[in-house]
Amino acid sequence: MRAAVYPASHSRRREAQDEYQLGLAFYRKKQWKMAALHFGQADQKAGHDDVYMHLYMSCQGLCQLLSGDSSGLNLCRYAASMETLQPAVFLNLAIAELKLRHRKRACSALRLGLGLDPEHAGLLKLRARIGVRRSPCLMFLSGNNLLNKWLGRVSYQPLSTAH
Repeated sequence: MRAAVYPASHSRRREAQDEYQLGLAFYRKKQWKMAALHFGQADQKAGHDDVYMHLYMSCQGLCQLLSGDSSGLNLCRYAASMETLQPAVFLNLAIAELKLRHRKRACSALRLGLGLDPEHAGLLKLRARIGVRRSPCLMFLSGNNLLNKWLGRVSYQPLSTAH
């Protein structure tokens, strides 16, 4: 219905998706600068009502970061702060944070993304790879505190032995 009322909106959305696909092709070839260019074009062509707008922005930011421009991290963070639907935005942010050795922020991005989609394969794979720890039993103490370590061991139940 919306495309019939706003035909230009539909064509711009299609152009944005085409630019995104080009960006993905360059991303897979590890041509970060060209990928960032196409993701940026997709972001520019996307309307404010486009549900993929923040995905395009986060992809652009990640590619900028991978090409050596650390300001891409800010683009990823902004996209994630505005996102409510696409867990891939949080995956891009987590990868970007890890690239700059911000492990705690990467873990936070993973948690937010998994909050949107607990079964997202990319988020689960990255979480398993970096080894996200459980929260400490006593939040007011450090995770390295001996009491917290002991309580963690006592309260831990491996999935294989759970009934």
